[in-house]
Amino acid sequence: MAFSTVSASEYLRDILDRETVTREAMAELTRVEGKIAALCHAWGSRHIVDVTPGGGFEKGMANRSGVSIDYVVWIHAQSEHRITEIYESMYGAFRRLGLAPVRRDVTLALNLGNMVVDLLPVKRLSMISDIHEIYSARRSIAITTNLHQHVLDSHGAGWQDEVRILKLWRDQNGLDFPSYYLELATQAALRRRPADTLADNVWAALGFFERLLVPRAMLDPANAANIVSDELTAAQKRSIALAAEAARSGRPWSEIVR
Repeated sequence: MAFSTVSASEYLRDILDRETVTREAMAELTRVEGKIAALCHAWGSRHIVDVTPGGGFEKGMANRSGVSIDYVVWIHAQSEHRITEIYESMYGAFRRLGLAPVRRDVTLALNLGNMVVDLLPVKRLSMISDIHEIYSARRSIAITTNLHQHVLDSHGAGWQDEVRILKLWRDQNGLDFPSYYLELATQAALRRRPADTLADNVWAALGFFERLLVPRAMLDPANAANIVSDELTAAQKRSIALAAEAARSGRPWSEIVR
């Protein structure tokens, strides 16, 4: 009798196939985009430059079962309000509309029927450059950065599959691990690794989380003064490290990520 076996990488690729964002999901995204844009323009009026999908969708790192869909709300450089005021103004406006916004790391989450939408207000510092500000609700500070560079860096690094698997691992374990922090840590773990060994790469990234997430600072490539790893406390980082240690303690892949 002939027996077929599935390798670890094939198992993970089957998961990625299952988690691919389908045409139907993209159509739903397009439908909600008009509603989101209308809400944002009604709130921000002439100060809104654009409302565009962002985050995992723009980077090619979105999973079908992801907890939310990200939209970037671009605010004109000529707005007289600071990013802190913009963030709180958006929160107050959507709360008055009964949308029950929830403050997240740098976004506001809205529950729109069968999906959760994260809105990221971003104020451009100049209309002739890509430098802008976002607000960290977790740290209560304004952050200067460049989201366009983040997207280019993500595609240049090329670890989309590994990040998607690790985001599923994070979500399935209920870990507080901001997506951009997870992405930077994965890039650091895999910098010199081959690109065609999915399971080995995910294993190496989990090892990095286990050993180096707590002591290693992760800096925003667009602004070294923005220490992305400061989004979490040492205790929160240790929780991730312990979960990574547990994943690497001899469990089969079917128990590490589903």
